Amino acid sequence: MKKILIVGAGTAGITAAAELRTLHPENELEITILSNELKNDYSRIRLPEIVEGISQRDDIIIHTEQWFESKKIKIEAPVEATKIDRENKVVTAVKSGVESRHPYDALILATGASSFTPGMPSPDNPNSDSLFALRTLGDSEKLRKRILKYTDSAAVMGGGLLGLEAARALKKSGVKRVHVLETAPRLLPRQMDSKASGMLEKYLESEGLIIHTGVNIDTNAFSTTSPSDVLEPLCNDSVQTIVYSMGVRSNKKIAEEAGIKCGKAIIIDGTTATSDPFIFAAGDCAEFEGISWCIVPAAIEQGKKAGQFAAKQLFPGDNSPEPYSQTIPRTTLKVGKKEAVSAGKAILSPEEENSGKWRIYYPEKYSTDDLYLRLVINTSDDTIAGALVYGNEGISRTWLSLLQKSQGKPCPQEWL
Repeated sequence: MKKILIVGAGTAGITAAAELRTLHPENELEITILSNELKNDYSRIRLPEIVEGISQRDDIIIHTEQWFESKKIKIEAPVEATKIDRENKVVTAVKSGVESRHPYDALILATGASSFTPGMPSPDNPNSDSLFALRTLGDSEKLRKRILKYTDSAAVMGGGLLGLEAARALKKSGVKRVHVLETAPRLLPRQMDSKASGMLEKYLESEGLIIHTGVNIDTNAFSTTSPSDVLEPLCNDSVQTIVYSMGVRSNKKIAEEAGIKCGKAIIIDGTTATSDPFIFAAGDCAEFEGISWCIVPAAIEQGKKAGQFAAKQLFPGDNSPEPYSQTIPRTTLKVGKKEAVSAGKAILSPEEENSGKWRIYYPEKYSTDDLYLRLVINTSDDTIAGALVYGNEGISRTWLSLLQKSQGKPCPQEWL
């Protein structure tokens, strides 16, 4: 019987495991997952619900232990994978200080990413008491306990997707003043242009959030100075709780130490194989053609391909899967009664705008106080390269479907 070991029980790891079991029954293939968190995987995008208090731990579970049992997938947790012995095809892991060895015929790394927390003091530093990340279920539960005790003010460092969701959760949980601190000139600079971002900012302010853009945060001072004092000049407020939401960094250490080729993340090819043909990678820890997306659609697509190609490596008689090409980014954001969809090449860099390869088009019939539509057209063939839509609740389902069907095709006449 062949053995496939998966390190990581997030979206990419679970998707790979499910695909593997679809391809091969338990009498042909043994599947084991090593998870450094729970035996039940959960939805990270729903962590703000834990902070707000509208959901509990069980509410955001995706797959229960019963699901793993029904699929004949073994999951060990909590256990930390610490070393890959590529020559002998063994992964060493540690649980409660005790080492264990896990042999494999093929290995899938789905180690995910960790919150980027520059300047975060060590846990024994008293200044760390008011500083939080929001990446894991444990993070969200600790933050919930904090804001139930300190209800006057909080700040979120970062105006990205999770940062805005976290800020809104803090406000709805009862924190009186919630600040959002964004270093870029506008909110969601990767997903929105200045007009859409301005519309969103106006709405968030109507919800009671206090938005600060273009700010410079000296996080290095947190170790020696009270975090509240560090942020006071920016917020004009004595902030009690501070949440990091400054992006993530791929977890690649175990691969690097094993001599696997890495860049920003673990480098993979179209088969999701790393520089070791018996080791694959998928999700937030993986880098393809210089890009590590760290978004759910990429984790799902890469996880499925990792399962297919790992199986193909061990069972040469399997059909040859189509290689992974590249994930087309698509983001949906729901904040209160407003939604946004950003798909494909929605936002161009200054160099791209000046290249002549794309033109930006704003369909006038969709430009209202409640709806904003921006299309990016490929000038070589007049096809849609990307789009941005912002409007009232309900627009995301309609427009995401339309954009997915239209991307790479000529712009529909009714949009012109």
